[in-house]
Amino acid sequence: MPTITPKQKQVFDFTAGFIKTNGFVPSMDEMKNNLGLKSIATVHQHLQALEQKGYIKRKKNQKRHLEIIVEVTSTIGDTENVEPIKKYEKLPLNQIIHGNATEELKKMPDNSIDLVVTSPPYDNIRDYKGFQYNLHTTGKEIQRILKEGGIAVMVIQDQTKNFAKTLTSFRTIVDWVDNIGLRLFETTIYRKYGAEGAWWNKRFRVDHEYMPIFLKGERPQYFNKESLKIPSKWGGKTLTGGGTRLTNGVRIATKPIKINPMKCRGTIWEYMTAGDGTRLKHQHPATFPDKLPYDFIQCFCPPNGVVLDPFIGSGTTALAAIELTRNYIGIDISKEYCDLARKRIEKEAIKNTPLF
Repeated sequence: MPTITPKQKQVFDFTAGFIKTNGFVPSMDEMKNNLGLKSIATVHQHLQALEQKGYIKRKKNQKRHLEIIVEVTSTIGDTENVEPIKKYEKLPLNQIIHGNATEELKKMPDNSIDLVVTSPPYDNIRDYKGFQYNLHTTGKEIQRILKEGGIAVMVIQDQTKNFAKTLTSFRTIVDWVDNIGLRLFETTIYRKYGAEGAWWNKRFRVDHEYMPIFLKGERPQYFNKESLKIPSKWGGKTLTGGGTRLTNGVRIATKPIKINPMKCRGTIWEYMTAGDGTRLKHQHPATFPDKLPYDFIQCFCPPNGVVLDPFIGSGTTALAAIELTRNYIGIDISKEYCDLARKRIEKEAIKNTPLF
């Protein structure tokens, strides 16, 4: 096959990864914004070159139709002076970085991050200042930089189009497991308690989001769920029961059981959304509850560990890390949101002890 330029390969890799993750072709605007190209005309030129060289095939007068013919195997010298990626000499701890998530993650060393907690932009559900991301390429970098036993948590939902879900969450979960090499430790559900009275005439109200928990390696390097326990309804009382059926079909005999005051939270995590956070926080269009990253950090990040949020938004993950004396790294492609996160940290951070 003919060789291509490194920039053409970037266009090819982004497009192929986007199709694999989402099941459809990215728009010209999505390619331009994610790859930092000057114009849609430039995107078209790269796609035209890839088509002429036999790597892709497009149908004329049909939007979002592109077929991958063969994988790119070789490139020629860079005709557009693309500089090689400069790696960080050391992790940029306790900083908010303005930049593209995937490109910034590429600068970080292998096996250097303890925990990722993030909610990526998806399905154009909110206005993210015109930016979108390739969750496949981001996932590859997350897998690389996580320590063995490290955890990545993603808060995500699906848009409803023509009375059907896009399945972006499910496609991403399968892609990160089957194609990237992470393992699905558990899928937790974030149950929202927002304002009462919300109602939809033609479908159900959506009062949950998915929180898949991805694991690198065989088992978590750190796991402490004591802080996640919730009060038992009948705590301290002795009840006759326990005759439940195990997953293997065996039924346990009924007997008196003293109920513990606290119990495991399980996989449904409930958070209030109405009244959560400050006015400053809600200058961002898509925030999650302050307690959400706090809970994951307590459970999966060791003391003095490093927590990363590659889509930092309003800075909620960083604030939780500071309060729990963990180090943080935040990345966002929007300068406005980087400034917002820094401002929140300056005004709202609760610092228990200095970070290292």
